[in-house]
Amino acid sequence: MPSLTLLLRHEARLIWRGSLFGGKHGWVLLIGLAILLHAIGYGIARGMAAIHLGATDQTLGATLALLFVGGLMLSQAVQRASELLDDRTDLGWLLSTPVPPQHILTVRLLAVAGAVSLYWLLLLVPLADGMALLGRRDLVGIYPMLVVLALLVTCVGFGVTFALLRLTNVRRTRALANAFATLIGATVFLAGQSRSLLSQAVSDRFWNSFAPSPGAASGGLLWMPARALLGAPVPMLALLAASLAAALATSWALQRWFAAGAQAVVAAGHEAGAARADGRIFPAGPRAALLTKELRLLRRYPGLSGLAAYYLIYLVPAVAAIWHSTGGATSGDARLLGAAPVLSAGELARLFVSVTMMGDEASELVATAPVGFWAVARAKLSAAGLGVVAILAVPVGGLGLSLPSALPAMAVGMAGNVGCNLILGLWRPAPIKRTDLRRNHKGWGGLVNVVGFFFSASWSIATWQMLKGSWWAILPMAIALAALRACKPGPTRDS
Repeated sequence: MPSLTLLLRHEARLIWRGSLFGGKHGWVLLIGLAILLHAIGYGIARGMAAIHLGATDQTLGATLALLFVGGLMLSQAVQRASELLDDRTDLGWLLSTPVPPQHILTVRLLAVAGAVSLYWLLLLVPLADGMALLGRRDLVGIYPMLVVLALLVTCVGFGVTFALLRLTNVRRTRALANAFATLIGATVFLAGQSRSLLSQAVSDRFWNSFAPSPGAASGGLLWMPARALLGAPVPMLALLAASLAAALATSWALQRWFAAGAQAVVAAGHEAGAARADGRIFPAGPRAALLTKELRLLRRYPGLSGLAAYYLIYLVPAVAAIWHSTGGATSGDARLLGAAPVLSAGELARLFVSVTMMGDEASELVATAPVGFWAVARAKLSAAGLGVVAILAVPVGGLGLSLPSALPAMAVGMAGNVGCNLILGLWRPAPIKRTDLRRNHKGWGGLVNVVGFFFSASWSIATWQMLKGSWWAILPMAIALAALRACKPGPTRDS
């Protein structure tokens, strides 16, 4: 099957370009990160090796781990499956070739499964290797179970996406699929933070409800995944075979839906390019017109609202944990709550500037306009900054009313963090679609998001120190600014 092999190589190349290691020195970074993570994993494994749990507790822990990882994988799988609807170039090309739709769908399914499992492999395999080096095979099932989870959640993600596409149009499918992915991810994340959100008694009852009865830990289909994760060979092989069969069955069952959906995506792209008049015009003046264009681009970008909702949802457990530990707004330590929105502000800024930089399909048209580069750049940065303000105005305003003394430090931290991430996005735009991976293959790839998160963490720590009244706040600020200066491209841009 030469066509299948060719498509697999193409998808693997795109996954590599979109990962942390898609830059110039990707292999060096991968080897260095693997050594570092294995050293950390071995240290954690040494601490875990001294813990001996009963069969019931082991099954409970394995079940909760599978639910947590599987839930987050499912959220990512649904989102990545919906991203296929944004790739009209590949779909149009593939539809014109004699490659069977089932082969195309199988390759895309395997590619999404590989993408959603990649970072979990980096995080969990070093821990399993460390336990194996210590003679403990308790976590040997991590290797096959990550494959099982990735294949199963990808099957569900493709089923949900193409079922929605059968029921509605392409644009609504994108929005609904991203909303569904956000809901799943938020549910899993908030469930994991239940001890911060709920009382101790309610939290204990919630988690103990997942525990098997004393006699059920050694058998039963319900606990087969947990036993496979703990190294039982028969459940491990059975689930691996079942997941592979499910992937093949899904590609066979959805091949007609995929072909019809691909045609709908291509047709929707042609209709979108037909310039439907809606009665709205751009304001007079190039600056106002550019800003309006960028704001409309943000508003229309599929799934952007769902992605932005993630960063607001992540604020909830952090705020609740600090609120409970400090005794509410009457405590002076509650001012530390001001560091939480700083982190979200930077992440939102990087998300929005990535959309304005890489999601602009009229970039060639803008390049021919009678305006300079910096006029276009100011419009993109301004639109991204206004998006951050629009989303965080209400939560930050409410926090400011409760803790007015924290507002100055919050303002400095948010301004610095948003500024660093906006400039980073201007210099090193992060890829947000498959087409970006093709045209930005010499750039930093997914490493941009790691650098951006480093900025967010640095400014959050600086805000925390400012709220404590410590001069140590200057240190993380200086580190962030120095790191930003190091990210500036040279005279010949490589991204």
